[in-house]
Amino acid sequence: MAYIGAPQGGASAVLLDSVSVVNGQAAYTLQKNSVNYSPASELTLQVSLNGLVQQPSNAYTINGSTITFASNLATGDIIDYILDREPTTGTVAPPDGSLTSDKFAAGVMRGGTANIRVNSNSLNTDTTIASGENALVAGPFTLSAELTVNGTFTVA
Repeated sequence: MAYIGAPQGGASAVLLDSVSVVNGQAAYTLQKNSVNYSPASELTLQVSLNGLVQQPSNAYTINGSTITFASNLATGDIIDYILDREPTTGTVAPPDGSLTSDKFAAGVMRGGTANIRVNSNSLNTDTTIASGENALVAGPFTLSAELTVNGTFTVA
């Protein structure tokens, strides 16, 4: 059935482990299968406290795997459930050919070329490995240009 709004994520929602309320405590550790769990933000969570869904950022905040309620909880309060509707865990494989140089952060790129790459086993363009940079060559390799090494260059 069609709906209005942004399309929902493709990952299945994650129901986190139950949390036992401690009288006078606001901060609790989020876990899934007894392992600390860090959601992307409070905006991806649905939290039910005493039968009422809580408003993200106002009723609670997230820092790493810790959820902190706006006020201390009391004996008798019940955290019904905590559900991460858009989990970031798992592996996402982008479609072949979909990653272009503009998708990489500046620190991953140098001169418009990815630092991690597979090429044709040769260097045909003058290149300088700057101080503080590392380079590695593995397998058969032909050097047909000037290579200046001010950093670290490893041949494997």
